[in-house]
Amino acid sequence: MPDRSFITVDVGNTRVHLARFENFDPAEVTAPVTTFSYSSSSSDISGLREWLIEEPLAWYVVSVHRSALASLEAFSKTEPRVQSFNALSDTQLPIEVTLDAPEKIGLDRLAAAVAANRLRTSGRPAIVVDAGTAITVDAISDEGEFVGGTILPGMKMSANALAENTDALPRIMFDLEVEPKAIGTNTYEAMHSGLFWGSVGAVKEAIRRVADQLDSDQPPQVFFSGGDVNYLAPWMEMEIETVNHLVHRGVALAADQFST
Repeated sequence: MPDRSFITVDVGNTRVHLARFENFDPAEVTAPVTTFSYSSSSSDISGLREWLIEEPLAWYVVSVHRSALASLEAFSKTEPRVQSFNALSDTQLPIEVTLDAPEKIGLDRLAAAVAANRLRTSGRPAIVVDAGTAITVDAISDEGEFVGGTILPGMKMSANALAENTDALPRIMFDLEVEPKAIGTNTYEAMHSGLFWGSVGAVKEAIRRVADQLDSDQPPQVFFSGGDVNYLAPWMEMEIETVNHLVHRGVALAADQFST
C-alpha cells in the first residue's frame, strides 16, 4: 500500500497554514487530521516544531508569498522530521487549465479547484469560493477544466484600504460574527455595514455572473471554503456546500500522485 501520510502547506499572504494527513483517501478527498498556522510576516516559526510529530513526513507546498516560502524552506532544512520539501508548480496540480498563462494563477486557487473538481458531480460545472485575505470566485467547466474566475478584496483588506486611503476614516476591528445593521448610526457602524453587506452582495453577484458565463445545461455546484466562509455563506440564498480545508485537500490530491 502506498504511504498516504504527509503534510500540506498553503503559504498565503496573511498566514501560513499547515495540515497533516494520515491515510489520505483520494476517492473521498478526506480531511486533514490536524492543522497549524502562523503569520506569514513572522520571523519566528519555532513553535512549528512542537506541532510536528516524530515521524518524518514529506511536505507538499503551494505558495503565493515568496519571502514566507523562503523562510519555511530554510526551516525545513534544519528540521530532520521534514522528509522532503516539495514546492509545487501549476503543472503538478492535477487539473487542466484553459487559460493562456496558467503559471500566473495563484496556486491556492488551483489547489482549491483540484479538490472541488474531485468532489463535484461528474459532468456538472462547479464554482469555488475561497473567502480569505482576498475572496476568489473560480469556475470549473462541465469537463473539469479550470476556466478562470474573479478576485476581490476580503473584508479585512477592504477595511484596511478605507483607513489607508482616507483622512478621517479609522482602522476598525469589527466582529464578523455580529450581523450589522444596514443603516449605521455612527462611522464605525456605517463602515461595518458597508464592509459586511458589500462583501455579501459582491460574492452573490460574482457567483451569478460566473454561473451565467459557464452557460451549462446544469446549475453549478457551489463550494465555499476559507477563513471567512462562516460569515458569508449563510447569506448566499442558494444551495452551497461548505468544505473545510479545500486548498489542503487539493494539495493532498497532488501529493497522492507522488506516493502512488
